[in-house]
Formats: sequence, structure tokens, C-alpha cells
Amino acid sequence: MAYDSNFNGWDELTLADLIVAYRKAKTDCFFENGFPTAIKFAEFEKDLLRNLKKLHSTLIKDNGFAENTNLLGYCRLVPKKLGIRAKSDASNGHTHFSEPEKAFEHLCANHNLKPEFRVIGDFPVETHILSALWINMIGHKFDACLDERSYGSRLKRIRDDDTLDKEAQKNFHITAIGSFEQYFRPYQKWRNDGLKAVRSELEQERQIIVASLDLKSYYHLIDPSFIADISFQKEIGMDGDKLLSKTERDFTEQLAAFLASWAEKAQVFANDLQPGKPITINGGLVIGLSASRVIGNVLLKKWDDLVREKLTPVHYGRYVDDMFLVLHDPGTIHNPEEFMAFVKERMGSSYIKKIGKENGSIWEIRLGKKYQKNSKIQLQADKQKLFILNGQAGCDLIDSIEKEIQSLSSEHRLMPSPDQLEKSIAAKVLSAAGKVGEEADTLRRADGLTIKRLSWSLQLRLVHTLARDLPPTAWKKEREEFYQFAHNHILRADNIFAHYQYIPRLLGIAISIQDWSEADRIAKASLNAFEKLNTHLKKEEAFVCNLNGTECKTSEDVWKNIKGSITRSFIDAAACNYPGDLISQVSTNGQVRRLAKTFFGQLITTYQDIEELFDDQFDIHDFHSKAPLLAAADLAAEAYKNLLKNKNYHDVFSTGVGAKKRQKLLAEFAKSDLLSVSDIEEFLHERSKSSFTAHMPNWEKKTESIIPYLFPTRPYTPAEIAELVPSCIGINVPKGYLPLQLWARYVRAIKGVWVKPSLLENSGASPKKNHQKNVPAYSNCK
Repeated sequence: MAYDSNFNGWDELTLADLIVAYRKAKTDCFFENGFPTAIKFAEFEKDLLRNLKKLHSTLIKDNGFAENTNLLGYCRLVPKKLGIRAKSDASNGHTHFSEPEKAFEHLCANHNLKPEFRVIGDFPVETHILSALWINMIGHKFDACLDERSYGSRLKRIRDDDTLDKEAQKNFHITAIGSFEQYFRPYQKWRNDGLKAVRSELEQERQIIVASLDLKSYYHLIDPSFIADISFQKEIGMDGDKLLSKTERDFTEQLAAFLASWAEKAQVFANDLQPGKPITINGGLVIGLSASRVIGNVLLKKWDDLVREKLTPVHYGRYVDDMFLVLHDPGTIHNPEEFMAFVKERMGSSYIKKIGKENGSIWEIRLGKKYQKNSKIQLQADKQKLFILNGQAGCDLIDSIEKEIQSLSSEHRLMPSPDQLEKSIAAKVLSAAGKVGEEADTLRRADGLTIKRLSWSLQLRLVHTLARDLPPTAWKKEREEFYQFAHNHILRADNIFAHYQYIPRLLGIAISIQDWSEADRIAKASLNAFEKLNTHLKKEEAFVCNLNGTECKTSEDVWKNIKGSITRSFIDAAACNYPGDLISQVSTNGQVRRLAKTFFGQLITTYQDIEELFDDQFDIHDFHSKAPLLAAADLAAEAYKNLLKNKNYHDVFSTGVGAKKRQKLLAEFAKSDLLSVSDIEEFLHERSKSSFTAHMPNWEKKTESIIPYLFPTRPYTPAEIAELVPSCIGINVPKGYLPLQLWARYVRAIKGVWVKPSLLENSGASPKKNHQKNVPAYSNCK
């Protein structure tokens, strides 16, 4: 009997439901670029069953969670971007300084700087579990109302063309690791589908209009109460047999009320950051909860339908709040303003209306009060990009864009080489004085910011791979050049906002290689970059910033909060990348150990300056105590499956959760019928007999916990499973078993992927004569 994810009321909520929700929440948070959560989850997992039982008891006792203010967590402030606009008296010529200090001085002298910040959520683990629980039981029904035109923030679904009707609704993939499709593949498909539609029309010699539209501060202007309104639910198709039950509506109403309470809390937080009489700033839909991604996405369902019905585009695709439109050219459109007038004419003024001044005007989308409640859905005129294309010249533009994209994509797939770090395409994009790489993203963003972020992400990926595969002495010179590259192009006041989310990764790489002096430089340079911005902006009399999309003046507390956020991210990164030999105490290099202690000590000193912003204390010894928890919970920077090969972790992994606690947790997990615990145990037993343990002395005498295999973030791939257990591919197959069915069972148990039912049954049956039918089929294996 498979796991049943229906919600029938709080009194019928089971512990198994929370176990399944925790499994989803852990992975969702691990891959989310929000406020760091790894240490919280590692601590929670240390006594997972007791913590889940406590939450279970509270939910039943309180008949839900609407009144539990402890679940609201905290509001945190993070950078969004640095707005740069030329001063009226600035010269029109272009001057470039390669030296970062002089470049920033020149920038400040000739431009007005406007930093943009956003308020995000920092929640306890219990809140993330409830968010995942809602998705598992109800949220997936909202996501199912969206069609293929919505690409971003989509839930994983079971796909098998052989056994499922192509027209039928695909079920939510409850057993998969994590709730959402990975970012890169849907984004790539969204972009490529748009370019393919453009090329197709041009090759047929049709004149077209290509438009990219961007919503203004989308999440911050959403009223979350709309999700619980039955009028909204019916309008998106949740009617008849898709209508929510009474208990499901109650859960959704509680979630909506909870999100509204957080929005009020965020509004108070934002008001407190302003001196004098504050300007009201919307809290909106919280960033940092998985449920918000579903809710924010489904709000635009009606807009998607209107675009298809009223504009009849050749192609329309939406990636959350970014839209890509391809239309036949009516011959009357020559600029963005005329394009929006065309949209208004087709849609009708009841659905879209221009508000504000002529310059920087905003077009407001109005889907009805009952539908969107008090949400504001606004298109920014200055962010709209319009291209009127035809003939060979249009094809040449598409060729240029695709070539730029392919060059970066190819680099992503190449084996990294230390001597190519500074010569790579990604490095050229980042170090260019102008807007190199802008073409690759022209149809979406004109400032090239997205492509620069992608380039820096690729650089970090290359360095991380080299750090994992090469000894530090083999590429010391190239590493020093890479760090200097980061200081020249990333860790500087004018670029720090754009690359904020990747800086902890850079610090983590330096720590994992034990480049302690470089780690110290990175941390100090990052904080100094923010301080330099603060120092400059304090001198500007007319200085304003942007907070959750609203212009306002802010107090010194803004920068204190930013310092707190990045320092906390550094602590999380340091604990996740804590070197294994420091954990096992086998390092013989006293100088290295002293340098490490000095670095961690300075990081804690920085943290203590802003410690009142947080509800916990953290000292230098916590790195050593929390790092093993992170590694054993598959929350460290390096995956648990890879750390198993490192002898420094063997004693850590052979202890962990006590035997009695482990058995109780296993029993509760087995009750869920989500996955086969016995198949996981059998896989681990078979793996122990393979070459996997050849380099692990006395491994058979140790007791490895099964917990990382029940709640993984980066489990073994199907290929790795076959390599670790050769019987899966026909080598030394136990009598009475079929290799393909063994492999299917292990892949299903370890990764949670969907596998053809026929491959999971009768494992000991004789092989069929028709071997063609035994083709492996699974979804979400990558």
C-alpha cells in the first residue's frame, strides 16, 4: 500500500505525514538561495523523531498552527541590487579604471547610487515542515492548475509516456527528493522554447514582435489571503471533483492567515529601519518558504489564460514573474509604449491600466478583487524589452544569442583545468569593462546582470570541482590568481550586491582547501565593500534606498542588518565546509591549526557585534561540534556519499543517532509506506561487499547510520548504484534474482524515483523471452 498524502483534519494527521514532509522540506531548503538553514536542520535531525513527535502533538492539540507565533521566525534583510543612474551633470564619455578603488570613486562622482534591499524570512525547521506538508497534501493541486506555459517553480511530477495517458494529469511526485524541478532545466527550456519560436517564424519570413515583460517587486506586493478564497480556487479550475474538502480549506486558510501575519511582521520590521515618520512598506508574500513559490506562481494563472485568449501569441512562456512573448507584427507598434497600448486594446481596460507618470510609468494588471484580493500586479515600463524582427537580420540576432548561450553551456560541461580559469568565457564576461555577454540575455535583461551571475556561478563550480579532485599543492598558483580575480571583479563595492548570494560559496571553497589567509581576506573584503557603500551614501544628502520595491530613507540599522545576514551566511558556509582533518584531529600541522583558529575566532568576533539580531549564540567551538552533524545529515558542502570515502569522517558516520532511536525512527518511516526500508538496508549490505570498502580499514566493524539514506539531499545516482552493486548489471547476480529488477528496486529506494511497477514485482522471477520489454523507466533520476 503506497503512502496516502490526503489531509483529513489535524486529528487524523499522522507522524508519518510529518516524516514525509520533513524529507521534502530538508531538500527544498538545502537547494534554496534564501537565508541559511543547514545548521538548523542538522540540529533538528540530531533528535528527529522526538522533534517531530513534539510538533505532531502541538498541531493536534492546537488544531493547527494559526495561533503559533513562534513559527513566524524572524525577518532578515538582504541585498537585491545596486541601482546606478548617471548624474545630470555627468559627461557622456566613457572612462574605465581597472583598479577597483579608483573605479568606485569615479562611479560615485558621476552617478547616483540607490541600493535595493528585500526582507526575507528566517524560519524554524517546524515552519518549513508545515510548508512542505501543505504542498504534499494540498499545494500540488494548485500547481496542477497551471499548464506548460508556466516554466518556473513547478513541482516534480511523475512522467511515464508508456503507461500514463498523455492528456491525463500527472501526479505529484511524493517520493522524489525535494518538491521542485531543478532551476536550470526549466529556465533553459523557457529560454530555448522562446528562441525556437522566434527562429521558426523568421524562417517562414514572418515579421514578429518579441517582448519580455517583468513584474515590479512581485512577491512584495502579493496579498497572500487570496489563496484561501473559494472564488479564486474555482476560477483557476478547482471546482467539481477538484474542489477542496472542508479540512483542506481549513489548512489553506490557516496557511494564508499565517502568511498574512508574517507580512504584518515584515511591515513593522521595515518601518523600524526608517528614521522619523516611516513610509508604509509592504511585507507581501514571504520569500524563504517553499509554499510561497507555489502560491506566487498560481496567482498568475488567470493572466496566462488572458494572454493566450486575448493576444493569441505565437509563443508565450512565463518563468515566475518574467514573461516572454512572440506575436505577429500588426504594423502599428514601434516602441514599448505602443506595444502596451496594443495589449490594453486587446485585453480591455478592465484588465490592464496605466498608472503613474509618463516617464517610468507602471501598467497595473487587474484580475478582479475576488481573485487577487489586495495584491498588486504591476508591469514596469522601463523594464520592458521590445524587438521587432524579420528576415535574415532577425535570424542573425538569434544566431548571436544562441552562440553566446552555447559557449557558456559548453564550458559548463567541460572538464575544468586550473590553467584555464582566467581564460574561460565566464571569466571574460565577468571582467569585461562593457556589457560583454549582454547579447546572450538580451531578450530578457538589457543590463547583462543575469548572464554575469551565471558566469560567476560557473567559475565557482569549476573551482569547487578542482578543489575536490586535486591536492592543494597541485594548483596553488592558479588558485591565488583566482582569489585575486574575485577581489578585482566581485568583492568590490560596486559589484557586491549583484553577487551577494554566491560569496558564501567562495568563502566555503577557501575554507575547504584550508586557505585560511584567503578566507580571512574574502570575509573582510566583503564586509568592507558594504561599509564603503555605507560611508559614501551617508555623504549624499538626497540619498534614498529601495526597500521591498518602495523608495525610502533608511537608518544605520539597515547596514547593521546586512552585516548580520552576511556574517550568518559565512558562519553557515564555514561549518558546512569545515575540513575533515580538523574534525578528526589528525592534522600534524600546528601552524595550519593556529591559522584556522584565528580565522574562526575573527568570524565569531564579527558575529558578536550583531549577535542581538539572532536568537542563538555561536562560539568558536561550535564549528567543531556542528560540522560532524552537517556532514552526517548530508548537509555539508560535500555530499555525504563522497565524504564516506574520506577516512576522517568514518568515526563520525559510525556514531550519530543511537541504535534505539534509529530503530524507532526506521519503524515510523516504514509505517509511511513511502519507500522500502528493507531495500535500502539490502543495498547497503550489498555495497559493503563491493570494492567500495576496499580503502576503508575495519569498515565492516563500524555501524553506519541509515538516516542519511532516508533523508538525503544528494543521493547516489542510478549509475553510481550500478557501480557500487555490480549485481545490478549482471555481475555475480544472486541466484533467483534479475539484475534489472534489483537495480530498479535500489534506485527507487535510494533516490525515490518513479519506476515501472513491473520492475518492482517478482524480483526472483525468471527472465522473460522478450527482453525488449524490460527497458528501465524512471523519472527524476538526475
